Amino acid sequence: MSKNKSITLLIIVSVIMAIVLTMTFLRFPMGVKDYNSAVGATELDYDMEGGLSYSLTLHEDTEEEVTLEDTQEVVTSIKERLEILGHNVSVVKVLKNTDKDVKDYGVRIEVKVKDTTDETDEDVLTATKFGELKFFGGTEPSPTTQILEDVDKVIADSQYLGQTEEGAYVVSLVFTDEGRQAILDTIGEEATYYLRITCGLDNDGNDIDLFDPDSTFDPSLFADGNKELMLSSTTAQEAQRKALLFKHGGINVRYEIANGGVGVEITSPFGEYVALKSMIAIIVTVVIAIALLLIAYRGLGIMAALSFLLFILAETWLLIGVPGIVVSLGSIIGIISAILVCAYSLVYLLQKVKDDFANSEKTAKAAIKKGFEDALLPTINLHVVSGILALTLFIFTKGFVKGFAITFGIGIIVSLISSLVFTRMFNALIFPLPKDKEKFLKFKRNNVGKKPSNEEV
Repeated sequence: MSKNKSITLLIIVSVIMAIVLTMTFLRFPMGVKDYNSAVGATELDYDMEGGLSYSLTLHEDTEEEVTLEDTQEVVTSIKERLEILGHNVSVVKVLKNTDKDVKDYGVRIEVKVKDTTDETDEDVLTATKFGELKFFGGTEPSPTTQILEDVDKVIADSQYLGQTEEGAYVVSLVFTDEGRQAILDTIGEEATYYLRITCGLDNDGNDIDLFDPDSTFDPSLFADGNKELMLSSTTAQEAQRKALLFKHGGINVRYEIANGGVGVEITSPFGEYVALKSMIAIIVTVVIAIALLLIAYRGLGIMAALSFLLFILAETWLLIGVPGIVVSLGSIIGIISAILVCAYSLVYLLQKVKDDFANSEKTAKAAIKKGFEDALLPTINLHVVSGILALTLFIFTKGFVKGFAITFGIGIIVSLISSLVFTRMFNALIFPLPKDKEKFLKFKRNNVGKKPSNEEV
């Protein structure tokens, strides 16, 4: 590549990087609105941004003794239900009564606001509903006669399937063979029949309906061995909540949520400015890494530093470009871990190039080419092993660790591209510019080709 062409392309790339860098970290007015920056637009989870807190105490109608072990089982169940409803990072813990003579245990829930306060409140109410599924049937709307009490398991599965073209949100309700047959036997020859399914109790102790009790049930829906019904809801959140209760029922202890079930706003458990501090930690890590690259490798360090900067920009933009990413403290650790992997792979590459020149009689250009070739397989191996780790954690873990797996996995992909593509690109752009290439690249020979002196012999 000619020197003029190299300068032109380098200027274009530098301008683009400067624009992207500005849009990544700086906020500025943009017409009637303010541009929020990529960092500002990144969605933060509860442990980074704060959220809502709920205090649960045993309901006054609870007669049986609830032990610490019972409460711990409830805590585990509530946390699993919140994760199903999309609250991947939350805190659910046992609260001991301040009165030593009272052995009742409460529960505290801390969770991020997922959409709106009302929806989060409903999610928590659903996750803490008490009671099993109940089935009622009769020839009048809103039947009160309980049926299927002798059936071991009526519902086999329930899933939220998404939105239809008509705008409805669909839940599938799959009955067991025994449950399907029991409903048909109960209906018998009745021309009109109403089916009512409930789960949980409201504040007045009344059953909460999941299945429309005022619409007639058509037995032909179970024709030809069919066991699946499709139910529609007005919102996605409502459909997800119904699917959860159909599949899992309620918890086995009845609690009352303080403040009428409305969450109390709280800050991050790690401090009010933990998100800002985390961003500063990442920036400091990047600046130190770039400074060390420049000090240790000079011209090669410039190529690697620009490649490293592109890695950071790509990683940041992917946090808002990939759907569903919510940054938690685990995600921050994943980003920093990916930064370290990228830095290590770049150092390994540069050292290979430097060593190849020092221990041979190759030109600087030939040494760079050979160093890149020698570093190719180890670099790929490092990223493949790291990628497998990220994928395994993503599949088999939840919450904090899954957040780590997502950002670490994305970072590994970008790091591989940075090491194999970006570095070569900047080498092609910068290498033609200096006159004394060896000095610019900080290359030195290790006495290659030198004849030994009498003293050395």
